Amino acid sequence: MRVVIDTLGSVVVLVSAVGALIVLLLFRQLILRRRGASVHCALRLEVRASTHGWHTGVARYTGEDFEWFRSLSLSYQPQHTFVRRSIEIGPRRYPRGAETFSVPHGAAIIDCAVITRQGTHMDVELAMSEAAATGLLAWIESSAPGAHSHPDTRV
Repeated sequence: MRVVIDTLGSVVVLVSAVGALIVLLLFRQLILRRRGASVHCALRLEVRASTHGWHTGVARYTGEDFEWFRSLSLSYQPQHTFVRRSIEIGPRRYPRGAETFSVPHGAAIIDCAVITRQGTHMDVELAMSEAAATGLLAWIESSAPGAHSHPDTRV
């Protein structure tokens, strides 16, 4: 009888811990989405990899930065921050093969050349809905006149 009670107690503790983690992740998502325009967005840094390397997350547009947060993280700091003026949009395509399981449903994939806040040049791919992709383009184009003339500036 005592073994059953000990096992039941362990199960209750485990279920409570998992439940608390889920609540924390949901609360974090809520907080991230309230601070500026945000969209569901998958990111791939290893552009040359065929279908591997996709990470799901939330992208947020701030004044001069494009911030990306990993979905399964408790951190409130962005995993990657790209300078708005440095984002160069490349061709748009749609997921192929196994890639369709790694990106949001109905997503368009956009090739981008970016500069991080630390000054690192990177080629990335962003997978987001068509509406979010249009919003990204509008946000980039709405920056101040001449802002794209010096992409190496790190404000």
